[in-house]
Amino acid sequence: MHKPIRILAAAALACAAFPVAAQPSAEQLEKVRNILTEADANGDGRVTRREYDAHRDDIFAKLDRNGNGVASEEDAPKIRIARKKFTEKLEQVLAMADKNGDGLLSRAEWDKPERDIFALIDQDEDGVIILADLPVL
Repeated sequence: MHKPIRILAAAALACAAFPVAAQPSAEQLEKVRNILTEADANGDGRVTRREYDAHRDDIFAKLDRNGNGVASEEDAPKIRIARKKFTEKLEQVLAMADKNGDGLLSRAEWDKPERDIFALIDQDEDGVIILADLPVL
């Protein structure tokens, strides 16, 4: 199996937050690519495990605005437009990561995802994902 095909298969598995399908959609693959691109802190086209984990930490910190270790509606901004955008993102994340279904995302739930996108795509387990190796649809 060629490397881009293996990465495509891994990206399909990484789309656990999305409805299960035989083939991941272009939209699902684009979301995975965007996550990894955003995680590339130094812009070198390579995402290390450290960069990926730091990016996830930043995302949780943005969701947990009051710093109590739980992301919930209580963290939504007061301004209506910002509140709507925050709520939409929170609902997406809760659908993926709220394991006990309580409508809250604890730090423990966030830190233990069902599917580790990084590990699934880093098939050679060298701790680096080369963005140029990701398939383009």
